[in-house]
Amino acid sequence: MIELLVSISIIVLVLTITLTRQSSFNSAVLLRSEAFDMALAIREVQLSAVSAASDGSGEFRSTLGVRITANSNEYVLFRDVNGNNAYDPGSSEDYGSRAIIDPRFEIGSVDVGGDVGEITVLFERPNFDALFYDSARNLVDEPAARIQLRLKDTAAGDCGDQWRIIEITSAGQIAVENCP
Repeated sequence: MIELLVSISIIVLVLTITLTRQSSFNSAVLLRSEAFDMALAIREVQLSAVSAASDGSGEFRSTLGVRITANSNEYVLFRDVNGNNAYDPGSSEDYGSRAIIDPRFEIGSVDVGGDVGEITVLFERPNFDALFYDSARNLVDEPAARIQLRLKDTAAGDCGDQWRIIEITSAGQIAVENCP
């Protein structure tokens, strides 16, 4: 009887450890998936901007972009109709739809030579190059923008499987990285 109780307690202990690790593993997999989805959406905007196909507006030379705001769970894909290098809410600049991130995650920070809080990444035909604009619509001359995607309510110093970094270089490369 004692051997049976010891065996059952060992099985319960192993199951408890396994189930607690499973939830953190699921979060890490979902976070990675969200980061790759965001990177893919940015890549699709880039490819649409430089391709010869019409974007639905009848124009073949439109500037497309992505507006990313820190501490939010959405980013906006848009077509810069009026050439002001920014997204104008309520205008006809929507390109596709707002991209909503899973509610368990958020855009933690936006870093372009320092934490800027909001950035607009524009792509103009015929170049694959990315142009970075801050919230005041000023061109930011930096080699890369880094967007931190993280679990909600994660402290800034926490790392591990709780962050992913999406890096967009000025040369147009888009990559997803683990927390540094």
